[in-house]
Amino acid sequence: MMKTVQISILARVYGNVNADENIGNRITLKKFYSSEGEVLPFVSARAIKYSIREALKNSEFKTDPFVNERTVLADSGDPITYVDNDLFGFMVPVKREKSGKGESIKRQAPVAISYFKALKNTPISTEFGAKFPKEGDSNPTPFEVEVSDFIGKLNVLIYDYIGKFKEQELKNVKNKENLEKNGDFYVLKKEEREKRLGKFLEILLTPKYVLPRRSNSLNIPEYIIAIIVLNKKGVLPIYQYLDYVIKDGKIEINKEKFEKLESLCKNSESELYIIDYENILNENIENKIDVNTVIQKIKEHLL
Repeated sequence: MMKTVQISILARVYGNVNADENIGNRITLKKFYSSEGEVLPFVSARAIKYSIREALKNSEFKTDPFVNERTVLADSGDPITYVDNDLFGFMVPVKREKSGKGESIKRQAPVAISYFKALKNTPISTEFGAKFPKEGDSNPTPFEVEVSDFIGKLNVLIYDYIGKFKEQELKNVKNKENLEKNGDFYVLKKEEREKRLGKFLEILLTPKYVLPRRSNSLNIPEYIIAIIVLNKKGVLPIYQYLDYVIKDGKIEINKEKFEKLESLCKNSESELYIIDYENILNENIENKIDVNTVIQKIKEHLL
């Protein structure tokens, strides 16, 4: 069974982030409604991947420009040239031959990302504004923007095959000079695999990405705490154990759930590390760690 790394991040997000549809003159927020009637704003996994992809592009990595396939933008399917095709996977549509047969080219993503969803019921406020014409004496057009301020959780699962490919995943790859054959797989040189994984983790854990927006507000999530679990075999049900409570106006980790997490990792012989961005945990906790150190441990574990 393959090695994995699981990451769960608690962070504050506010404003109009990854907005939903326009209803009349109102820009709405994406939100879930729980069975208890709670309103839970969220940022989609697609939006987070887009933000990280943009940060990778700004770090001098090549990202997929996408191709025009029958008037629809589609993945290029080249995980050697484009780092996001490697990290987030791809699916190139079926190309039919004269016989009517054909097969799509796809890669299962070694990096899986969840919604960035509020953990508790969140009030939605409305911000009013107006669009003024650039010329002429026309009246301004009023509009409304839904905004929220919530503490949410982002979960990430990383498998150990970044930079490692099956032959069928390379059908659209033209340059295979940097690949080495290893059993049934083609593998990038370790230096390149470390570079890709390291930069992704740096962007994710610092954080160094800007969430997409429909209004003109800048939004970088404000991280509170992150838990990182290094598994030797498969995955653990860790994500349910990162939660928070508010006491005397301050954020505290749900200690009962956190103790269950520690016990689960210990019994499974998994390594648990904690990045305490806001110093909300007791200083005596042994497995607190900084971003650079945990990135190195993850690279050693997976590669």
